[in-house]
Amino acid sequence: MATVDEYFADAVGRHQAGDLDAAERLYRQVLSAAPSHPGSLSNLGVILARRGALDEAAKCYNAALAVNPNQLDAHFNLGNLYRRLKRPQDAVPAYEAALQIEPRHPRVLLNLGLAVSDLGDWAAAIELYRQATAVDPGFAEAYNLLGDALFRTGKADESVAVFREFVVRVPDDPRGHHNLGLALAARGDHAEAVPELEQALGLRPDYPEAHNSLGVTLESVGRSDEAVGHYRRAVELRPNFPDAWSNLGTSLTERARTEEATAALLKSLDLRPDPRVHSNLLLAMSYSSDYTPEKLRDEHAVWATIHAKTPPAVPARHVGGSPDRRLKVGYVSADFRTHSTAGFAELLLTHHDRNRVHVTCYPNVARPDAVTDKLRRLADSWRPISGVADGRAAEMIRDDEIDILVDLNGHMAGNRLSLFARKPAPVQVTLFGYPSTTGIAAMDYRISDPFADPPGEAGEYYVEKVLRLPEVAWVYKPPADAPDPGPLPVLKAQTFTFGCLNNPAKLSDACVETWARVLKAVKRSKLVLMGGRSVEGGQAFHERFSRFGVASDRVEVMGRVPPGRSYFEAYQPFDVALDPFPYNGGVTSCDALWMGVPVLTAAGRDYRSRQGVSLMNNLGLPEFVADSPDKLVDLAATWREERDGLADVRGSLRELMGASAITDAGRYVKHLEDAFRTAWREAATPSNA
Repeated sequence: MATVDEYFADAVGRHQAGDLDAAERLYRQVLSAAPSHPGSLSNLGVILARRGALDEAAKCYNAALAVNPNQLDAHFNLGNLYRRLKRPQDAVPAYEAALQIEPRHPRVLLNLGLAVSDLGDWAAAIELYRQATAVDPGFAEAYNLLGDALFRTGKADESVAVFREFVVRVPDDPRGHHNLGLALAARGDHAEAVPELEQALGLRPDYPEAHNSLGVTLESVGRSDEAVGHYRRAVELRPNFPDAWSNLGTSLTERARTEEATAALLKSLDLRPDPRVHSNLLLAMSYSSDYTPEKLRDEHAVWATIHAKTPPAVPARHVGGSPDRRLKVGYVSADFRTHSTAGFAELLLTHHDRNRVHVTCYPNVARPDAVTDKLRRLADSWRPISGVADGRAAEMIRDDEIDILVDLNGHMAGNRLSLFARKPAPVQVTLFGYPSTTGIAAMDYRISDPFADPPGEAGEYYVEKVLRLPEVAWVYKPPADAPDPGPLPVLKAQTFTFGCLNNPAKLSDACVETWARVLKAVKRSKLVLMGGRSVEGGQAFHERFSRFGVASDRVEVMGRVPPGRSYFEAYQPFDVALDPFPYNGGVTSCDALWMGVPVLTAAGRDYRSRQGVSLMNNLGLPEFVADSPDKLVDLAATWREERDGLADVRGSLRELMGASAITDAGRYVKHLEDAFRTAWREAATPSNA
């Protein structure tokens, strides 16, 4: 008859050969004869852990260690098991016991670092990862985790240095080049990051993460056409890669390829529900002419149903005190930094009457800059919330006793709508940054005006109540670096020039079809567009217009023009600007008007397609507003023949802008404060208290 040792040796052999069923049977036979056999207990624990029987595996490891506490592998495996059970507090002493046996074991040092990082002790994790790299200079995973931990704790330069050391010591590991590229890009060194990511793909062409990362980085250096190819390759290699699908969808959105973009974003969401990706999907839908105001409202409500279900952590603060007291207003934005909307924020903070309101800003800004610092100095209180969880941020806002909390992002990048879903303030308002509803029941109001949302006509398109200011929904800060408007261009070869320097994503299919009809109706005319950062974008525009019989020589596509004097000078050759629809221009339309170029717009039904109506009516120029796309074609042809009228408008537009509500920040903020007071009084009435 075989002895216990012979059964154990046979079990180990079967285990090493991969025959787990036979090995388990033999280990159990050993334990029937010798219940405290430490080797069988430990090895059976390994098999059980592999099968997912984690609690039973833990009992085996602990029983083995009770017999022989000097089993390094048993301590190590027990620590790993506790991490799988999401019990890092129990994993830590198991790993520490293993290190008592072998203090310089690199894998144990690494896994202990993972456990303490699970507990939030990043400083201890960094030190353990450093020890692991010192013990084993070729330990790739330790470099990866050390570099990542340094970056997470704000030590970007040290993170880059670690990954540089990694690629020197292990030059043939594509992960090192990939992670170095990521760290460089995150630090803002995109041009330096590209060759590292390309090197990673040179070592491993079928590396989906590197394709995705290179795509993101290429977009940052203006090579967005190549980026799309890398996103496509990433999802070919890994069809269940949600980040790559999301990036592909966002990139296609910027090219106005809405149908493809929507499909890619939906694929990402099917793989992994994510509120940010879902917000990007809503933005793509907002650009599209396929979505009516009613359908768009319903899609936003779906977002809220999925992502904004979090109940308040504590009961909402009741409205108290006199309704006429000084109000505490809080602004939440990801764009308190160098951004096209920063001018609006500056005007708000500059012109608020501090006798009427106290202003607290909650910047969700990961990388503050000089504009951030300028805005900080204009606020009464400055409370950064980047990286702060929604629950903690809500507590901050409640502790600050904010009366009216204002969202400046809507579903744009960096939004904190899930924070608003917690209702940290008695009155919550969305303003300026986004032209559709947020979809969130906890958002009480959206700011608008009588032209963008006519009373009695548009309220059903939004979850929020419409709070109308008397003139304009937002105010424009005239640029200091814009040149004076030139005279109306001389018609060269009798060519009349239409122009639009809006984001190409706004040129919906219906918009392109209508503008093609404009070009056909207005003989000897051309259209100038800005193609963004994509060479492909210019070709795509020509293809889209050619489908409607417009030759490519009648559509001129400019490259992306950076903000500054050259951007404003690009408006000088335009006779008339065309307003995209259904998502109208906002700040860009004001830029055209500031340069003396009137904006021809077709009125839609909801705010996103009536911003142009608001601007032109506030300037006293309703003659540039068409009631429909068909009327827009006729109106464009009419203005082609009104050279004297266009010259008069061109000569007076900047003066009109300067005297209008569109640029009168003091007047605008007074109206906004009155609206806040109205909302506060409504909240203070007994029926709402």
